[in-house]
Amino acid sequence: MSRKHFSVLLALTFAVALLVLFIPGKTGKESDFDQTLLLPGLQEQVNDLDRLDFTGAGGETIATLSRSEGAWRVEEAAGYRADWERLRKLLADLAQAEIVEPKTANPDYYDRLGVEDVSGPDAGGTQVGFPGESGLAAVIVGNRAQGRSGQYVRLAGAAGSALIDRELDLPASASDWLEKDIVDISDSEVVEVEIVHADGERIVARKASADDEDFVLEDVPEGREIRSAWTVNSLANSLSVLTLEGVAEEGDIDWSEATRFGLVTADGLRVDVDLAAVAQSNGSEGEGDAAAADSEAEYWIRVRAGLYQTAVGSAVEAPEDQGVGQVQDGIEAEAEGEGSAESPTDDTTTDDPAERAREINERVGGWAYRIPQYKSDSMNKRMEDLLQAAEESDA
Repeated sequence: MSRKHFSVLLALTFAVALLVLFIPGKTGKESDFDQTLLLPGLQEQVNDLDRLDFTGAGGETIATLSRSEGAWRVEEAAGYRADWERLRKLLADLAQAEIVEPKTANPDYYDRLGVEDVSGPDAGGTQVGFPGESGLAAVIVGNRAQGRSGQYVRLAGAAGSALIDRELDLPASASDWLEKDIVDISDSEVVEVEIVHADGERIVARKASADDEDFVLEDVPEGREIRSAWTVNSLANSLSVLTLEGVAEEGDIDWSEATRFGLVTADGLRVDVDLAAVAQSNGSEGEGDAAAADSEAEYWIRVRAGLYQTAVGSAVEAPEDQGVGQVQDGIEAEAEGEGSAESPTDDTTTDDPAERAREINERVGGWAYRIPQYKSDSMNKRMEDLLQAAEESDA
């Protein structure tokens, strides 16, 4: 063989060696393992599911989600609407999750992955259970993998655990499963705000024109001045992106001493809110309890909508619920119109104030909502909160 041909052959051999060197090989575990679905069959019957049970350490129920009247609901919250977008993503992830690596089958090591039986008091995972007729095994969802993507899981009753190719969003409490949005009225729409306290004090702030930048506070005492235009204008923001911290049936709350907060938009929509402070017992007795109870109060509201021309007493009636089909990642499910991705609480999707009022009433009718304190503070202002101190006004 000539020197030239030998050199060419040597160069080709070297190139092939480099190519092989840079092609990643499979590990011993990967070489004899094909990725498989975690829950074969879930994709085909996910639309027929009508119940999911979430269980934590000690066998304690975290949440029970059931489907009725065309919507998923949280049984521990009086059947209030579940966060459909969150649930839909979880179902999609469970249906598409693939096992990428088998893990330990030794119960002594389950706790390292968070996949021990949830009956144990110190169990680290959450069990997702399906209706018995589905034939689907419950899944214990453990820790997220460290230094790599994925999450550890084990089918209840099975010995082997596994790493799946995605991370699952599992709320830690029933309240975390609730659809959080209540109502959203932008401050830019508002032209009038009214607050009426149980003792009769009344506060009204209006814009003379929808084009005005600032509200005018009415009935300011002689010789007094407002703190600032922002202080008064901020009242109009009280129902903007309003979300819940808890929910109850309307009749569970005492509204006899409620403050009434109302606003009117430029297109004639009126929204009224009753705001009640519910004292929380701290289990102690003696002097100072009243102040402590006040500081630990929860703030609850109920909402109703109508038209400014006809007043709240003629609030628009809501028709019967109608289902709206939803699809994500090949998974279809039904949800009520007010809980769907198309109209969660977007109260500006229509220009018709009567339709907006109907949509709001349909969504919030019969319910009481626990709200953040900063929102309740905004709805509960007194005249003194909006004015400069008397000595400042006299200066």
